[in-house]
Amino acid sequence: MSVLLDFPLKTLRPGSIALFPDYNTRPGHEATNGMRRSLGMSGSQFRLVLGDIVMHSRVDRIRTLRALIANMESDRCLIRIRIPDLHGIDGPWSVATKAGRLANPDGIPFATDVMYATGVGHAVPTLEAYFAASATMGETEVYLSGVTDLPAGCAISIDEFCYMIAGSWTEDGLNRIKLSPPLRKAAGAGDVVSLAPIFVGHCVTSAPGCEALRFGKFGSHSLEFVEDLTRLVEVVA
Repeated sequence: MSVLLDFPLKTLRPGSIALFPDYNTRPGHEATNGMRRSLGMSGSQFRLVLGDIVMHSRVDRIRTLRALIANMESDRCLIRIRIPDLHGIDGPWSVATKAGRLANPDGIPFATDVMYATGVGHAVPTLEAYFAASATMGETEVYLSGVTDLPAGCAISIDEFCYMIAGSWTEDGLNRIKLSPPLRKAAGAGDVVSLAPIFVGHCVTSAPGCEALRFGKFGSHSLEFVEDLTRLVEVVA
């Protein structure tokens, strides 16, 4: 089983972010009229690029990056990343929920207004939706409850697999959304949909340990990750 690491987003803060689904389509079919179409998706993986991770002369940042690269061991270990998306419904950088995070920068204290001995409180809860009805693997439209606004163009995650909301409508008080890619695993009524999406994948940056620091102090780094789909394979005893 692969080791699962957490990306230190606060220390290694990227200056640019790209999140997009990579549609791996099967060989296309060309009709006699010259029109070409794909026969369907054999798999779709999200890619996440965290670019312009500026080093400056921050020793902690440089050492954190080097330690992360050493622990990832190229693509041997998986890494979990809370997607930093300004335009997301929720998440570590979401503008929509920024006020709640700023109000509790060190976490939520106990009812007695004290923190843990480490100086931090409870994690600020993230927004969630729930399946209003069961859904089978491969479905592209599902019904969700628990929230009122699920705009198209936002990323979500279900069981730590990423999806993009391609369309959203309201029907009988429920949110009907179109998923892209189709649902990877069957879901039951009440299953959680994270609106602060989590990406799990492996690093595909070639020679990720070759960052260049001018005078040993200044430079930037970029890392690219591909979503891991091997977690969909069920182990049969």
